[in-house]
Amino acid sequence: MAREWKFKFGDLTFRGKRWGHGEGTPVIALHGWLDNCASFDFLAPRLEGLDILALDLAGQGKSDHRRHTGAYNIWLDIMEVIAVADQLGWKRFGLLGHSRGAMIATLLAGTFPERVSHLALIEAFAPQMVAAEDAPTQMAAAVEGLMQMQGRERSLFSTFDDAVKARERGLMKLCHEDAKALALRGVKETGGKFFWDYDVKLNAPSEVKFTYDQVKAFVDRIIPQISLVVAEEGIMGAFEKMQKLIEQTPNVQVSNLPGDHHLHMSRQSDAVADVFSRYFAQ
Repeated sequence: MAREWKFKFGDLTFRGKRWGHGEGTPVIALHGWLDNCASFDFLAPRLEGLDILALDLAGQGKSDHRRHTGAYNIWLDIMEVIAVADQLGWKRFGLLGHSRGAMIATLLAGTFPERVSHLALIEAFAPQMVAAEDAPTQMAAAVEGLMQMQGRERSLFSTFDDAVKARERGLMKLCHEDAKALALRGVKETGGKFFWDYDVKLNAPSEVKFTYDQVKAFVDRIIPQISLVVAEEGIMGAFEKMQKLIEQTPNVQVSNLPGDHHLHMSRQSDAVADVFSRYFAQ
């Protein structure tokens, strides 16, 4: 059974779930965009021999929202994850990331290579990259997006089940069981209405994105063999630069599995667990 976990860093409180009691290989699990740590409810119990802490990243799940007015730039999570590891006394640890969480994991493993023992990724390999000349338009899109977020009203639902159904029909469609697992941690009630309690600033583009060469510099510093699970009906094929980077990275093992972007949840967690159980046993 998972245990609830709480950690304070600066003026923010982070929460998550922990499977394990310190006897297994330490692993920090990082969920995808607008998800929460319940994303790992199906996979984590199937990964034996690990001490897994699945974290609600800032602005999502039960963790606090960031108080600044800027975007949720992906590098901001790195210091917070390192702070989590430090509190746990984990000098070296594995990383398990899905989607945006996988991107964070790759940057962290390249920033602090001596601290990362394993890098297990699901449906993402690195942050989305832009050409250097696109930096001004990226900045403009972020500023305009953040301005639109000011005072933006949330979508309210009459019932909890309506909120679940909205997530089922979202940008990344989910089956009912998966949407409900995320909703149990991510939906709140106020005045008899239900809403998804993520920070709306998460919808704004980042002010700055890395170029291909910058991302490759992080990847080239990663020490362990990388295990990457790609869904046959997922999103990886849409990112040409990411595919090029994977092809130029000799220490990545790609496993193609049936399923969609959230294949690590209820429907395909057994197949993903088979891949990662062998990987973490190395």
